[in-house]
Amino acid sequence: MELIVKVNKLNDIYTLDNADAYLVANRHFSYRYDESFCINKIRTVKNYCKKNNKKIYVLLNKIFKDHELEKLKDFIVKLQKVDVDGIFFTDFAVFMLAKEIKFEHKCVFYHETFLRNTYDILTYKSYGINKIVCSKDMNLEDIKHLPSELKDDFGILCFGYIPLYESQRKIISHYVKHNKLDKSIINSKDLSLKENTRDEQYKVIEQNGTSSIFDSKVLSYINYANELSNNVNMFIIDSLFFDVNYIKDVINAFKDSIINNTNNEETIKKLDENIEFTTGFLNKRIGLM
Repeated sequence: MELIVKVNKLNDIYTLDNADAYLVANRHFSYRYDESFCINKIRTVKNYCKKNNKKIYVLLNKIFKDHELEKLKDFIVKLQKVDVDGIFFTDFAVFMLAKEIKFEHKCVFYHETFLRNTYDILTYKSYGINKIVCSKDMNLEDIKHLPSELKDDFGILCFGYIPLYESQRKIISHYVKHNKLDKSIINSKDLSLKENTRDEQYKVIEQNGTSSIFDSKVLSYINYANELSNNVNMFIIDSLFFDVNYIKDVINAFKDSIINNTNNEETIKKLDENIEFTTGFLNKRIGLM
């Protein structure tokens, strides 16, 4: 088992010492992050990981345009020199550029919609991708059909707010401009969107001109953690919007569930009774498979 937490701030790694690995982002190459990790910060995390037997992964989940590729390659070269333990990528440009410098073995395919069944995952693996993360809407039965002998190569997002919508439309900027509000609001992580026909509050952020809207409920697979561990080894916790001490408790609950097959659903609920949870599409299929 490898429990990976997406880190919000550099100092959070010292609090989250119960995690096995850290996933960090950079503002030039990532969406949906809190603090941007430059190479120096990444190097700091790497040094901490080496001393404490942990791993560092870097999230490169943007879709890149042609004029960004040179800068992207330079960054991947720097990550290779730091010797990060992996690059979580969405755009195949990352994989191909890593291949040019013989760093493709550190690439982890992390796409939120492409990897929805066993066939998709095994097909991409046949292309030479060592590690792959199941998409957020992959069905439990499909996950259970992944070869258990290869479970070290597979991962899953098991906790966090799930993005429902992403667009180059500047939702918050337009709202601020239309209502003549303070521009500092644009960078806030505390905004929510409410539709007239629904009661739910949907968290919304805008970063570098990209808007993201998240589900009103928090995805949690804690009831299935032990069962999932038969076929996947990487369990990812997204800490965006959460207090670091809350996430530390979530990590402990998931570890206990995975190792001891403990039902910790009530434990998670008691940490913050205002949060509603969902298992997403784990027990139902969507779209064409």
